[in-house]
Amino acid sequence: MSAHGNRYVVNETYRSSTDPEKDQFQGWLNAPIDTGIRNSGGIRAIANPETGDREFLVFITSDGSTKNPNPWEDVINMQEGTARYWGDAKARHRPDPDEATGNNWVKTDYTETYAQGNRKDAPPVLLFEQPETGQVTFRGLCILTGMSIERHKDDDGETVVNYLFDLAILDTDAVELEWIHRKARTGRDIGGPDAWQEWVTEGRIRRYSVWKDNIRSTAAQQPAGRYGDLLQDIRTRLDGPKKGEKLEYLIQYLMEDLENISDVEMTADSGDKGVDLTGRIELLSETQLGGVDTAIDFKAQVKNTSSSISGRQLSRLASRIDDGEIGLFFTTSYYTKSAQEENLSTYPVRLFSGKDLVELLVQTDLADDATLNDAVVADIEDEF
Repeated sequence: MSAHGNRYVVNETYRSSTDPEKDQFQGWLNAPIDTGIRNSGGIRAIANPETGDREFLVFITSDGSTKNPNPWEDVINMQEGTARYWGDAKARHRPDPDEATGNNWVKTDYTETYAQGNRKDAPPVLLFEQPETGQVTFRGLCILTGMSIERHKDDDGETVVNYLFDLAILDTDAVELEWIHRKARTGRDIGGPDAWQEWVTEGRIRRYSVWKDNIRSTAAQQPAGRYGDLLQDIRTRLDGPKKGEKLEYLIQYLMEDLENISDVEMTADSGDKGVDLTGRIELLSETQLGGVDTAIDFKAQVKNTSSSISGRQLSRLASRIDDGEIGLFFTTSYYTKSAQEENLSTYPVRLFSGKDLVELLVQTDLADDATLNDAVVADIEDEF
């Protein structure tokens, strides 16, 4: 068994120790490499022992998750897959931030590879955060997307001229140490993460997102087969100038058919400000608890459209939701990626796409296989 681990996993924390048997940071990175990272500094590098080329840059930040960072603090945004990292210049280096060793490395690599579109020779960045002494958390594999010269005051009030580096955190959950060691020793870029290889070969930046497992593609939100036929039947038969209100009635009928939902009401035609239906969801429908309210109020928005639903539309509903309530958004179409990300990070709203809608309908008497029940359509038409 090797003396080092097999991989660094994003958001996992590792030991940083002077004891080689316990060290999972410098010891793992340097294991078979004579020209590995140094044991100090926020910016470090792993160089090829033959050519001296930096095959990897290693950035370490003491706190990348500050909620209200000072202008000179590093910021790591795992939600959007971005980071801003300050260089290692100090006041004594003023006015030339290149005098700081780490800054000089990064500037050279950025200007000679990244900025020139020479992606195959650009060193990837391994980003670590140090939450406390003796620990490092791996925040991901990154590429440099920009750099600028900025000024800020240090803790002693002295002006520091420094570089600010912009990073894209790539969409990979782990980085294999075998890839790091091979690339560092030989310069051969084989076995790297898919998101890294895509950037090298195509220039495409696929960013990491903590929401990625909950984001559905357009295709995943649209039904196929007989479910697709049912969605088309809904669009066809509930069409016309009042198509929005017709779908609202269908959703009302659907929710009234569900055992754990009660008090479903449509709002007035005007002035709803993003709310079409209200009601209550019983969280413990089969359990009786004396004196305890186990229901939660909801407000719902309904959109009968073939166009995508944006974050702006979700925000309209979210603005009407009071404390202790949830929102439900129903559409015959789908939600954009950015809308889903915005919703997951900000709003107490549950999203139902066209596929979700028909999957609910086929479990009721409102649908007959691939069509709406004729009686249901007639009842909806009678409402007008």
